[in-house]
Amino acid sequence: MPTLQAIHGRLVEVRRFTNVHLYIGRRPLGPTDRYELWLKPPHGAERKFTINTRIMPARRGHEVSLIVTAHKVPQVLGLANWSTIDGVNYARTDAPPLVRARDFVVLPAAFLAAAILYGDIGMVLFVPAAVAYLATAAFGRAMARTRRAAQVDRAIDAEALRTSRSVRTLQ
Repeated sequence: MPTLQAIHGRLVEVRRFTNVHLYIGRRPLGPTDRYELWLKPPHGAERKFTINTRIMPARRGHEVSLIVTAHKVPQVLGLANWSTIDGVNYARTDAPPLVRARDFVVLPAAFLAAAILYGDIGMVLFVPAAVAYLATAAFGRAMARTRRAAQVDRAIDAEALRTSRSVRTLQ
């Protein structure tokens, strides 16, 4: 798993965007809300972060710390609001994608391979093999999500400890 880093600053702007889906009688699987945050660190330029979620415990002017992945394009996994002493672990609160789009490419390819290599028995054995594959993939992704949520919790706790020490030294 990639390492996490904390980015501390004041929220300059918070914008909420709601995606409209034309599902009749059904709700979409993922979050329909997107937040764009503009964060100004104490010594640095403003940075923009996008979070696809329905939960935002911060407003403009609040002092926050974002827990992000250390990628070229960082993904926000947690937010700690020091103005209201509130926060959220997005790795824990958002719905997990247990089945991914690539699974719907792998399964037909596996079905064709089983049918070509083993004939009728391959087609019959494909059904339990596909169920086992999907269950194993979903379980592995759920375990990775649980580990990531615990990692984000530890990063938020470390940032809280660091922030409380810096406040004590200022007083």
